[in-house]
Amino acid sequence: MKETISLRDILPYREYGLFRGEHNSKVIQIEKHRRISSRHFSFLFENRDTVINQINEMVYLEKITDESQIRELIDVYSDLLPSSDTLSVSMFIEFEDYDIMVKELKKLVGVEKDVYFIFDGHEIRGIPEENRSTESLEATLQYIKFKFDDSAARWFHNAAGASIVVRHTIYGEEARIPPDLLNSLKEEIQPSA
Repeated sequence: MKETISLRDILPYREYGLFRGEHNSKVIQIEKHRRISSRHFSFLFENRDTVINQINEMVYLEKITDESQIRELIDVYSDLLPSSDTLSVSMFIEFEDYDIMVKELKKLVGVEKDVYFIFDGHEIRGIPEENRSTESLEATLQYIKFKFDDSAARWFHNAAGASIVVRHTIYGEEARIPPDLLNSLKEEIQPSA
């Protein structure tokens, strides 16, 4: 079952502003635990806390007070929520040098279609959000879902290790999931009874 976010979960921008530093410190700690990296990619396993923080930040930065606009943000960002059979990942394309990144992004078009969640000889191909890139330019942020059927969920619960693997012809990379995060993800994926 997928968690939901309601209007009461989002703070008015003035109230959020009073405690913004405290909120962000907490979320930074959560994200530190839920982020893995390879050389040019990092992957954040989203959860309810990270998504609510993104909405609160948007409301704060845009100084949004209209409830219908806040509901629209909730609807948009709720797509990032994981569920009991799906992990939701934000994939960031990262280069230290901006000029190199601009040049290399053209070579990375479609990379989001070559992302896999690998565990103990099993793999789940990522399902990217559509229309984030064009035919000639790759977006530096991609949203990817990994959907588990019951069999995969059961195998995953017994997995000794897991990784996210990018099978791109130029940028083939792997990001290993540390044991503490792996255990958290196992708790989040639940096979149906």
